[in-house]
Amino acid sequence: MTLSLIQLKARFQDPMRQGIVDLLWESSRVMRRLNFIQQPGLAYPYQQRAKLPGVAFRGLNEDYTPGAGVINPAIERLAILGGSIKTDHIAIDTKGDGARTNEIAAKMEAAGKFFDKNFFNGDMTQNVKGFDGLKRRIAGTKLIKQATNGAVVTAKKVIELQDLVEGPNSEKVLFMNQTNRRNLVDAVTSGGTGVQRLLEFTAANGNYRFNGSEVEEVFFDEAESPILPFAETTGTSDLTSSIYCVRFGGAVDERGVQGISGLREDIIHRGPIIHGTFVEDVVEMAAGIGIFSGHAAARLEGTLAA
Repeated sequence: MTLSLIQLKARFQDPMRQGIVDLLWESSRVMRRLNFIQQPGLAYPYQQRAKLPGVAFRGLNEDYTPGAGVINPAIERLAILGGSIKTDHIAIDTKGDGARTNEIAAKMEAAGKFFDKNFFNGDMTQNVKGFDGLKRRIAGTKLIKQATNGAVVTAKKVIELQDLVEGPNSEKVLFMNQTNRRNLVDAVTSGGTGVQRLLEFTAANGNYRFNGSEVEEVFFDEAESPILPFAETTGTSDLTSSIYCVRFGGAVDERGVQGISGLREDIIHRGPIIHGTFVEDVVEMAAGIGIFSGHAAARLEGTLAA
């Protein structure tokens, strides 16, 4: 059974790791939505089903013909991510243990944004220590273009993107940058009464819903660089961005898009470790992601800012 961040928090007895989970929840747009498969180790072997098994009618005294569908062997390699936090003894002496807590909080905020960046843009050809993100994984019929050489996003194309992901739109999330969100809202609100019905604003969390799917804005990574910038190449333009549609899996393993946790304790905290001039804390986890259905994620590339 998979576990969400909140369910992981409930398993931790120490306030430090509970606080770490809270900070990851606040800083990551993705981790709060993921359920994590528990898999001790740095690799998760599984079989990706490309076609459902056969079902048929049978007559009395007949047997069914076995059929397993089409299953593709696969393996997800997990990455060790985290950081070392060093707090000077002078800072602790003058400000108390809150100085150490503040440093840990800043590192966890960076970790959440770092995970989001790799969820979309991770590329093991560039960093073998990491994992591949959605941009590397989505191809074929699940990758569509706004236009050959890029164009401002339209409601019609986002609906087409939603249709590439299986299931009701209420169970899908649209990830995009702020400019694409503004352009999508403009396209809807200027499209007449019928089109405007596609859009609603949820005051409870400050997010829009488009055609039944929540719109999640993706901001900056740990280095304050845009995670979904207008810096992709589509045709002759190198100033385009992408919008992603994702259906996350629930409590059952290997459904939709899910995270994978590779440590028995999920999130490890070591510290305080006393050194000559500073106190050190180390926080880390072994994590990866899996797309466990060919219909769980899709990408719309080629969106221009204007």
